[in-house]
Amino acid sequence: MDHKIVIENPKGSYKSFEIENDPLWKYYPIAGVTYPVDYGYIEGYKSEDGHDLDVFVGSGKLNGYIKVWRYDVPIETKIVMHVTKKEWNEISKIFSQVIKDQKLFNKDKEFKEFLSFYKK
Repeated sequence: MDHKIVIENPKGSYKSFEIENDPLWKYYPIAGVTYPVDYGYIEGYKSEDGHDLDVFVGSGKLNGYIKVWRYDVPIETKIVMHVTKKEWNEISKIFSQVIKDQKLFNKDKEFKEFLSFYKK
């Protein structure tokens, strides 16, 4: 699969979820994360929050998604691409408090069909 992926947070980098001057962020159960894989977005695809579709990019062959609750958006899909089972488990553990749904695809065709729903 050839997609234009922009990496904003390389593996091992930390991202705080605190939003300055927004009192609601303190109700989010995750203050921030250290990414176990590269994290960014896929150009040309849009998520439920109206922004580019977020993506985790690992070092394996598994593809899937997690759908997370955010305090400012009821649900947001994050694509998980090319991860190992260990990387999938790390992502799931880090976001476990806010995951509302998650799936690993058995076939590339199923993954491509799912991803097509987010094409701009």
